[in-house]
Amino acid sequence: MAAVLLVACAQQGAPTGGPDDRRPPVVVSTTPDTFAVIPDFSGPIRFDFDERISEQVSGGTLNDAVVVSPRTGGLRVRHERRSLVIEMDGGFEPDRVYRVTLQPVVRDLFSNQMRDQFELVFSTGPQPVPTTIAGIVWDRLTGRGAADYEVHAVGTEGDSSVHVSMTDTGGVFGLRFLPTPIEVNGLSAFRFQLTAFEDRNRDNIVDPTEVQGTRRGLVNAADTFFANIAVLQPDTTPAQVTSVTPLDSVTALIEFDDYLDPDFPLAGVTVEVLDEDSVRVAAVRIFHEHDYVAYAEAVADSLAVLDSLDAAVLAAEAAEAAVQDSIARAALDTASVADTVVIVDPAAADPALDDPAPLDPVPEDTAEAEPVEPPPERRVAPPGLNGRPTARPRPPDPNATQAREPTGPGGEHLPSRQIVALLGATLVPNSPYQLVVTAIRNITAVALGGGSATLVLQPPPAPPDAGAVDDSLAVPDTSVVEDTTVVPDTSAVADTSAVPDTSVVRNPAARRPPSR
Repeated sequence: MAAVLLVACAQQGAPTGGPDDRRPPVVVSTTPDTFAVIPDFSGPIRFDFDERISEQVSGGTLNDAVVVSPRTGGLRVRHERRSLVIEMDGGFEPDRVYRVTLQPVVRDLFSNQMRDQFELVFSTGPQPVPTTIAGIVWDRLTGRGAADYEVHAVGTEGDSSVHVSMTDTGGVFGLRFLPTPIEVNGLSAFRFQLTAFEDRNRDNIVDPTEVQGTRRGLVNAADTFFANIAVLQPDTTPAQVTSVTPLDSVTALIEFDDYLDPDFPLAGVTVEVLDEDSVRVAAVRIFHEHDYVAYAEAVADSLAVLDSLDAAVLAAEAAEAAVQDSIARAALDTASVADTVVIVDPAAADPALDDPAPLDPVPEDTAEAEPVEPPPERRVAPPGLNGRPTARPRPPDPNATQAREPTGPGGEHLPSRQIVALLGATLVPNSPYQLVVTAIRNITAVALGGGSATLVLQPPPAPPDAGAVDDSLAVPDTSVVEDTTVVPDTSAVADTSAVPDTSVVRNPAARRPPSR
C-alpha cells in the first residue's frame, strides 16, 4: 500500500480538488531588474512566476521560449519549480544593451498559457536608448501576416551584431534599444539590413531554401523606423506561358506558371501575334491584371457618361418636338374654329352678280418626309477578365460595408499569374494564331521568361431564330388508341356435351359374398 502511495505522489500533474484555475502564469520578478545597468553582469537571467509552471511549453522546446538580442552566444534554458533560468555560452558581453523576450508559450500545471510576451531590458555598460525598428512580416502572395518568423537586424556599418525578434500571430515584430554606432548628419544612427525568414530547421540561420525577405534602412538614435518585410519562397526559374484566352477580337488574357511582380513595369515585355502566314503583329498595349481592371472600369465609366449625355440630348429633342407638336395642334384648332364662321354666298344675295369664281382646291402636302436618323451606335466597354463586358463601377455606399480588395499591409497590389494584351490587329474567328511573349520576369526578379501558345477566337453564338417553330410532328402520337375490336374467341369453350355415360351400371351381385 505504501508503494502505491509513493508512486502516486511521484507523478506530476494538476492538483486535484478546489476550484478550477483558469488564470495564466504571471512573471512577478526578474534577475537582473528591468533597465538595470550592471557592467560586470555574466548571468544567469531568471524569470520568476507567481505559481508553478510546466516543463512543457505550448510549442517547441524551452530554448525556443526565450529570445535574447543581440545574439552573442548559444542559449541554455533551465526549468525550475516557479522559474526559468537562462544562461549564455561565454556569458554576456560588456558594453551591450540586451533585450530578453519571453514568448507566450509558458504554461502552468492547469495548461493555462501566457497571453502576451514579456520583455526584459538591461545593460552591461551604456544607458539604454529607445531606438526602435518595427513593422509587419507578410506573405507577398496572400497579403497575410507571417506568424512565428525570425527577424534579424544586422548593422552594415560599425557594429555587426545580430539583433533578433520574433513575429506574433499577425506578423508584427519589434526591435528596441538598438545601438547607434555611426554618425550621419551629426546624429548617431544605425544603418542596417533586416532579414525575415521561416526558420524551419530551428538553426537560427537563413538557409537558401527557406521563405525569406530583406529590407534596408537607417534609424537615428531615439527614433522609430517602420519597415514592412514581404517574404517569398526563393525561385530560380523564369515564368513560362501556359495558356492564352481571347477576351474579344482585340484583347488576349495571357497566363503564366509563376507569379509576376505587379509593380514592375512591363515596358520591356513584347507580345506578338502570328497568323497562318507568319505575319507578325505586335500588341499595342500590355497591362498587369490590376492595371487592366482599372483601365476597363475607367473606360466603362466614361462610356456611361457619354450614354447619359446622349440620353439628355435625346430627351431635350423629344421635349422640343413635343412643344412644336403642341404649337401645330393649337394652329389646327384655330383653323377649325375659323371654318365654323357662316359666309353668305354673294350670288344668293344679289342675283345680278355673276357667279363667283370657284375657289382653288387646297393643294395636298407634297413635302417629302424628313429622313429618320438611325439610333446612335451602341458603345461597348472593354471586356472584363471573364470575357463579359465591364460594368460601370458603382459609387461606394457610405452605409454599407465595402469588401476590401486584398492588398499588402501598405496597400501593395498582390501578384497575379496573368497579363492582358491589346492586340494590334483584329482576330478572325476560327483562325489559329500563335502568340509569343518575351522578356517577362517573375515575382522574384528572375528574367528572360516568356513562351508561346495557340490562340483561337470562337465566333459569337448565333441569335435564336424567332421564326423557328417547334416541330409538332416530333410529339408522340396520342391518336393511336389500343384496338378494342379484338374480342377474345369465346367459341373455344370446353365441350360440355361429353357427359360421362351413366348407363353402365355395375352388377351389385358381383360384390356379394358367396352364400354358404
